[in-house]
Amino acid sequence: EILVDGLYRNHGFWQTKKGGKDVGYFGSDQGILRVSAPEKRGGQWKTELIMEGHIGEIATIDIDNDGEDEIMTIEEFHGDTIDFAHALVGTKLAGQNAFVCGVRRKDCELFAVTYEDGEYKVTMIEKGVGPANLCVVNEKDRDIIVAANHTANEAAVYFVTE
Repeated sequence: EILVDGLYRNHGFWQTKKGGKDVGYFGSDQGILRVSAPEKRGGQWKTELIMEGHIGEIATIDIDNDGEDEIMTIEEFHGDTIDFAHALVGTKLAGQNAFVCGVRRKDCELFAVTYEDGEYKVTMIEKGVGPANLCVVNEKDRDIIVAANHTANEAAVYFVTE
């Protein structure tokens, strides 16, 4: 079943919960499409274009703890202001909501964005590695960032404990 047609250069995908229900976000040259599954099998899927623009990647998290998820995007496709931004995840790091981001060119950095004392804070995790993809696993006493570091030609594991 085709839910929406005419979305080009689909690249970013993010899955999360909204109002206790599973939703998916899709980035494309037409913007961000939010897709919600039907309440019951055979029901109607809900689709909403929630933002226009050329969206390469998307992630959500309530970074400022106000009860509403914030959306972080990479725009345009692979970024046009940060050279070839490519990886993006909304997660918890050391118990704090954060976005973890990767850039494949320029300084090839892996970094986290948090919101502390009313300001956004960027924490550099590593430079010169150029993450192409990221995953974060939250454990009881630590968080694990798994990165496919394209520039460094490595698969890397970072442990976050504080």
